[in-house]
Amino acid sequence: MKLNNNKAVVTGASTGIGRAISTELAKDGCFVALLARSENGLRKTLKLIKAAGGVGDIYISDLSRLESINNSASKIKKDLKHINLLINVAGIWHGKNEVYAGIDFETFFQKVIIDTYMVGMIAPTLLAHALVPLMPKGSHIVNISGTFESGAKGWLPYYVSKRAIEDLTIGLADELKEKQIYVNCISPSDTATESYKKYFPQYIKDAISPETIAKFTVELCRKKESGKIYVIKKDKQPYEGFHF
Repeated sequence: MKLNNNKAVVTGASTGIGRAISTELAKDGCFVALLARSENGLRKTLKLIKAAGGVGDIYISDLSRLESINNSASKIKKDLKHINLLINVAGIWHGKNEVYAGIDFETFFQKVIIDTYMVGMIAPTLLAHALVPLMPKGSHIVNISGTFESGAKGWLPYYVSKRAIEDLTIGLADELKEKQIYVNCISPSDTATESYKKYFPQYIKDAISPETIAKFTVELCRKKESGKIYVIKKDKQPYEGFHF
């Protein structure tokens, strides 16, 4: 069953996993509202969507800023009237020319910590808070987390933001049960995005493709289940993981 005529909102849609999910949803018949900070990146994603015969629109949004989050939510409400899918992908684990890995916690810049929490924790929470009233019965929220098989050392702000979105998943699933809005989380292992290739080329052969995550996201949006966290690793079937 295709997701024809569904309206989807995808954060982090300018690149990587967010771009792959947006394109896959469009192929499946969704209108996709693309949220990210990079206008050039969003336009590239929109071009891919149109090339695949899909439709969408861009919403330039800096999810590290409260005002920008609220403005985007207000514009989406005005433009779309209702939405069926909210896919929270955006997260911060690198800057323009540096990766936030292998760093002792006390040496992180405070701004990096705050921005990481805003994009990875606060923005998904506030977008759900703003957009749930627009979501009819049978809608879906999918959050993207991440596996940390080597622990949190060197990644602490990003680690905390991703663990928090798993808490948000479990809490929202319970909160929205009576509304029959389904809330789930996908926790992928290292993913071969453009940024990952740039910073960790030595591990690319073991990384999962963004397209694999995108296809499972669409599959999950067809299911009537909630409160699940699915782990995806290369060359393995997705499986239900445990909540940290």
